Amino acid sequence: MKISVIIPTKNEPLIGQLVNEIHESLSDQDHEIIVVDKSEKKSEISNAKLISQKSDGLGNAIMEGLNYVKGDAIVIMDGDLSHNPTDINRLVQELNTFDIVIGSRYIKGGITDDKIHRKFFSHVFRSIANPILGLNVKDSMSGFSAIKKEVFDNLTINPLGYKINMEVMFKGIKEGYKVGEVPINFQIRKSGKSKANFKEAFRILRYIFELKTGLR
Repeated sequence: MKISVIIPTKNEPLIGQLVNEIHESLSDQDHEIIVVDKSEKKSEISNAKLISQKSDGLGNAIMEGLNYVKGDAIVIMDGDLSHNPTDINRLVQELNTFDIVIGSRYIKGGITDDKIHRKFFSHVFRSIANPILGLNVKDSMSGFSAIKKEVFDNLTINPLGYKINMEVMFKGIKEGYKVGEVPINFQIRKSGKSKANFKEAFRILRYIFELKTGLR
């Protein structure tokens, strides 16, 4: 199974380090790395496919990256070193059982270095999204996932903001795809600026409403 890692990035100074760490973690696996970049100053990366993002938004960056993948397993992760590349193999292995695998901070074995206020807001939004969308997972707001390419081939995804995994799970479950979770070690970003803000919080609420009502 070939692994295609998609990393949307915008002004992430450590993206080169992350790419190197992914190659090291997947050294015995057939894999490729696709960086979809929206930085003001183009990132300098020589050992990954670098795509200049034409659209706006992290979710749309992932959709652009999908146009270039050659793998059977699609891994989506952040570009700020908050997701540990050593967790990728565990996510991909679970694709033998599930179609969509979410990296979870909140199941047994999961670790998060998030600050208290971020944990609180994550809890609030998960408490809203999970019952409304029927998501039987602990970390529906995770940005770290492994998904079979056939899932993307068979679903119409129209992301808003950066919670694309939530849409994939919601629409995938309706089509009979199986969703699983594995524990991850989530770390505080080591550099760069967080994209999370109140505007994005409003987008999440809008996203949940539009998914549930069929508007998206």
